[in-house]
Amino acid sequence: MIGIIEKAIAAISPKWACERAFYAESLRSYEAGEINRFSDGWTPVNTDTENSDKTQRDIIKARARYLENNSDIAMAAISGIVRNVVGTGIKPQARTGSEELNRQIETLWRDWTRAENCDITGGQTFEELQAMLLRRKIVDGEALIKKVITKQGKYPMKLQVIKPDLLSQYLMTAPKTGNIIRSGIELDPHLKPLAYWIDKKSPDGYIQYDPDRVEARHIIHLWTRHHPDQIRGISDLAPIIKRLKDTQDYLDAETVAARIAACFSVFITTQTGAPGAVGRIGNTKDPENKKLQSIRPGMVKYLAPGEKVETANPSRGMANAKDYISIQERLAGAGLGLSYELISRDFNQSSFSAARQGMLEDRKTFEPMQIYMATHLCDPIYREWLDCCVAAGLIDIPDYFAHRDKYQAVEWITPGWSWIDPQKEVQADIAAIQNGGKTLSQWCAERGYDWREQLEQMALEKATAESMGLVLSVHTPVNVQAAMSNHTENTESEEKDDGKEQE
Repeated sequence: MIGIIEKAIAAISPKWACERAFYAESLRSYEAGEINRFSDGWTPVNTDTENSDKTQRDIIKARARYLENNSDIAMAAISGIVRNVVGTGIKPQARTGSEELNRQIETLWRDWTRAENCDITGGQTFEELQAMLLRRKIVDGEALIKKVITKQGKYPMKLQVIKPDLLSQYLMTAPKTGNIIRSGIELDPHLKPLAYWIDKKSPDGYIQYDPDRVEARHIIHLWTRHHPDQIRGISDLAPIIKRLKDTQDYLDAETVAARIAACFSVFITTQTGAPGAVGRIGNTKDPENKKLQSIRPGMVKYLAPGEKVETANPSRGMANAKDYISIQERLAGAGLGLSYELISRDFNQSSFSAARQGMLEDRKTFEPMQIYMATHLCDPIYREWLDCCVAAGLIDIPDYFAHRDKYQAVEWITPGWSWIDPQKEVQADIAAIQNGGKTLSQWCAERGYDWREQLEQMALEKATAESMGLVLSVHTPVNVQAAMSNHTENTESEEKDDGKEQE
């Protein structure tokens, strides 16, 4: 109909038709917003984030868990992130202003992180809990930790990890307060969590749909917010789930094809098409009078008249599979902010400089994750743990509650990474420390060390060596070594000169 109108206008006034055409074209400033025959099937809509997420959250989570259990590429990506972000654990350095108090707090913390002290199940250390929680956040999209106050054991606080599946999906409003409950989270008008409604689960695995209300201050909810109106997380694997499943299916098909290609088959055909021709004079049966169904080396058999042998030797090359898998791994890695080398563990395809650049980019992905884990998991646990320890008399700080911020000051030391080119990077670090561009504390933190422990150990080694009459070069600065060497050379030269004069 529009085309007919435009043609009629063009017939009456070509100038008017031209102006209309220019105006219509100016409205199409973005090709991405065009709806034509190429994109008429792609018409997504903008809606409330939680309303759109909750319909697919469970299926995405289930698929991500399936890939975690069955896809080696998915496992390589997940393990690579956990290994680099958490590694041997994120550890605290107390910053109270008193070295003696710092040591007491850190010693108490190390004792609490043992499995029997920090985990309500007694099964995992705090470092192991960190790794599991990060893994669950990546795969499930979110993780829940409940801080449980108990009188059992030495320490009054323990941690309970709760599967996000247990967040109640049926309550819409809180029974007493009338607050809105969405996807198991009770919210205020600003979408701030007030409480979590958690279904009960018996030890034999049955869920009782009678949820408990747990105040938000007792729950740590780990998830990544991508939208301002988002209240729960979506699996970090969501952008690459389909790609990983397609790649797995392709590999399964290639494996079956390779197994078939490895087979060598023999077929006996007759002119009549019927097995076992009449009037057979050959020997096509084994000593037990059974038909021959296999061949062996050196076997000689005679066929009956009209029978002939045909072989089936299927062949299929795997040359294309390598390129296909490589592309899929690169794209999957890009979707997670990871390099190809980290996911594939293939370090032979890249030059040293390319691999180094990829590793540096990976670190830029890992460092924000480390800060997230320290800020959103470790810090709130540490603060409440210290409150409980002081209240229980496990550590004596008389004015603690009057100056809580001072005594709760802490710096989290994350696992460091190995050098790519040790000699060059060590020289660069030494130059930075000598020129004031980096402190020893910063250097140790980058490597995952405690600078105080480093100095204490160095002092102990130096004192032990000296007590045994040893002077090790490692304990003497380079410039001092050079001065000592020059002094020794000068002394020897003077002694020689004196000897010549005496002669």
